[in-house]
Amino acid sequence: MGQSAWCGPVRAFCGLMARLTLVAYVFASPLAKDAFAQQTSASTPSDLDTAYEAAFQEMLKKPADLDVLFAFATAATKTGDFEGAVSALERMILINPNLPRVRLELGVLYFRLGSYQVAQTYLEGVLKSESLPPDVRSKAEQFLADIKAKQNPSHFAGEVFLGTRYQSNANLGPATSSVRLFGQPANLNQAALGTADWGAVSSAQVRHRYDFGLQDNSALESQLTVYANRQFSLQQANVSLIDFTTGPRFQAFEGIFEDVILKPFLAAGYIWVNDQPYYGSYGAGLESGVLLADGFRNITIVSARQLNYPNSSYLPTNSQFTGVQFNAVTTFQYELNPLVAIYGFGNLQRYQTQQTVSQNYLLAGVGGGLAFRFIDPLFKSALPWSVNLTVNKQWWNYDAADPIIDPTVVRQQDDTILNVVLSIPFDDRTTFSLSGGRFNRASNLANYEFSNNNVMFGIGWRF
Repeated sequence: MGQSAWCGPVRAFCGLMARLTLVAYVFASPLAKDAFAQQTSASTPSDLDTAYEAAFQEMLKKPADLDVLFAFATAATKTGDFEGAVSALERMILINPNLPRVRLELGVLYFRLGSYQVAQTYLEGVLKSESLPPDVRSKAEQFLADIKAKQNPSHFAGEVFLGTRYQSNANLGPATSSVRLFGQPANLNQAALGTADWGAVSSAQVRHRYDFGLQDNSALESQLTVYANRQFSLQQANVSLIDFTTGPRFQAFEGIFEDVILKPFLAAGYIWVNDQPYYGSYGAGLESGVLLADGFRNITIVSARQLNYPNSSYLPTNSQFTGVQFNAVTTFQYELNPLVAIYGFGNLQRYQTQQTVSQNYLLAGVGGGLAFRFIDPLFKSALPWSVNLTVNKQWWNYDAADPIIDPTVVRQQDDTILNVVLSIPFDDRTTFSLSGGRFNRASNLANYEFSNNNVMFGIGWRF
């Protein structure tokens, strides 16, 4: 059987990984992280609003009561009213200057507001206090170290994830052995059918930012993404990838629009399948972020990449897929309140090979999701848990029929992707996550139809 007939699972898996890498880049970008910045809260929205209003009214009645002022500052912090919390805490300092914990909270709040010099002044004042509790000293020293790192024009950050995943169809093979070959019915051997398997999953993102120190907040940003899965049984489904992007990020149209961020970038990457080279890519693109209204932001990325597929012993005619890929992804994010955010996205992709018209396609997709946080129901910690629900639908249309599969049928297919992620933070940097999802592909050719259910759990660490 020709390569076009038997390497469908390989291309399906790698195509999926490439698109997930692009979507991951959207949500891992600083623009997305700012849009979904988490605040320390472990209550429901109605509880927060009620507590905030009650504390505010009590402060109006007792403006010099330290306990009342601190209660309001706490409620204001939980709802994201950092300015209100700062005002209350600074009033406390005026009434009683010998309050190291209050100075600590002021330093933390100014840190969150991005006023690092003011934060540093308060935190250094905390360390000068006599008989300072160990936990207060430790927290003040930690934030002072973070301020020093942020004031350095060169700054590294990133995440590492290690986990285990079960898939009902790890090789993304068809559900039936009855397929098409040269327009005639044919049977695949059992090894090519969808097979369940467990595997180990690891990923890492390392970001570097060099601040130019200009008024437009411009900086050179680079990101290295590495991913690898190792199946316990289906070694041919092992996939590894490395991807690198770099480019300047800056504020544009200042004075005309409130908040527009642009980042032109260069990109390069490589993917291996079954520990064999699959394809290398290079290209360029543009990322934009626009604040449309309070809590409402758009992030859009357009890019073009050259994909070079080398021939190998595993894929001897792989070079027929070499071509150019054009991508566009746009995401709208809206924060309903400090605990709940919704988002919708659309993606468009065009792939044009150099020599194989039957592998040219146009892909269009839409999707959306909901992210919300809630009180820790198990450990009763101050760190809230979060849930992220995502639904994605995409459609593929190919330019011409593949004569090896069926010379009379032009391939069409659509994907339905569901995913849910539960995140449980152990501390500010370490998070346990449990996710589950389903990927279902329908096609007018049985060769390409499959479904895959998956469950994954693991530990993530930020640095």
